[in-house]
Amino acid sequence: MESILLATDGSEYARVAAERAIDIAAEEGARLHVICVVDERRFNEPALSSAELATIFAEDHAHMCVADVREMAEDTGVEVEGTTRHGLPQDVILDYADEVDADIIVIGEHGSHEEHFSGVGRRVTEQADREVIIVEVAPQP
Repeated sequence: MESILLATDGSEYARVAAERAIDIAAEEGARLHVICVVDERRFNEPALSSAELATIFAEDHAHMCVADVREMAEDTGVEVEGTTRHGLPQDVILDYADEVDADIIVIGEHGSHEEHFSGVGRRVTEQADREVIIVEVAPQP
């Protein structure tokens, strides 16, 4: 295995998925690619309005999500490359998986996207031509 793609949105679920992806990458000696998608259904390109501020915030959040995963992997020896993109999350994730030739895609079971990342994860799983790992978070007592 050479390449793993982690889709993150900064949620608790995505953080658990990041831990799993880092562990797999460390075990396999694989490069970890991280993507955070600014959902175009909620945030379009900036315009001179209050939507501009929301879009800028979403972009900043996406960059922080990628940086957080880099920081999590810092002491593991895992090489992390990350990006943020605009679009429909499942489409962008699948396109990026093709771009980096990911062997597997790792995604959290829920997240902060409007339809929950589980909906995105389900769509990615249905449409992917590679293995997809949906990382579940155990319920807190």
